[in-house]
Amino acid sequence: MKKGRGLALYCAGLYAFLYIPLAVMTVFSFNNAHRNVVWLGFTLKWYARLWKDADLMNAMLTSVELAAAAAAIAAVLGVLASYALTRHKNFHGREGYAALLDAPLMIPEVALGVGLLSFLVRAGFELNFGALACAHALICLPYSVGAARARLKSIGGERLEEAAMDLGASEWAAFVKVTLPLLAPAIVSGSLLAFTVSFEDFVTSFFLAGIGIVTLPIKIYAMMKFGVTPEINALSVVLLAATFILLGLNAWLAVRTGEATRL
Repeated sequence: MKKGRGLALYCAGLYAFLYIPLAVMTVFSFNNAHRNVVWLGFTLKWYARLWKDADLMNAMLTSVELAAAAAAIAAVLGVLASYALTRHKNFHGREGYAALLDAPLMIPEVALGVGLLSFLVRAGFELNFGALACAHALICLPYSVGAARARLKSIGGERLEEAAMDLGASEWAAFVKVTLPLLAPAIVSGSLLAFTVSFEDFVTSFFLAGIGIVTLPIKIYAMMKFGVTPEINALSVVLLAATFILLGLNAWLAVRTGEATRL
């Protein structure tokens, strides 16, 4: 009993440490004051002002477009890479190839940002939206590969592909008509994770954002220099709610994928 109580207290303290700051931020996003010092009453004006802030909305739109582009690139590359790793197991350098796909998770993001900046500048590439989207896709790639690779291993689709090819389909036709539909839930799940990772990225965007490209994390960083205002709290609450929705959708897809696998 004592051990169980100790574990319960530990978990309660951990959850309090993680979520009480979020609760305080949410409460003060409705505070009728310009500074988060004292509570002066309930208001929704910060949310109304948030949607009227053109610069902030443009930064959010840029982050959404950037995250969507990065997630799409990572999804395509992730599916092809995971297919090569699971269906062609004997090619030379397979283990090194798999390790390189996971490398962005291990490399410090500051080092990755500096390295990408040095490479793009020396190679003569312009620091524009496309370059930043490709850099974000590199960061997101491990998530897309992980989801697709796990799905390919679980569905056991090799026999279905072989059956399709025995009936006259090419390897490409078997992949498009058999494997890809089975892989769809994992593609969506990995893309949701990739979208979230790209949307909240600050370090890489800070290094590689060219002139005129302002993502939402960079905009928030600039606003934070003047102190935390209820408008920033309101924006954080909106982003937190969107994150929970994406995580919930990802969990739902994971459950559906598991059910499909068991069937």
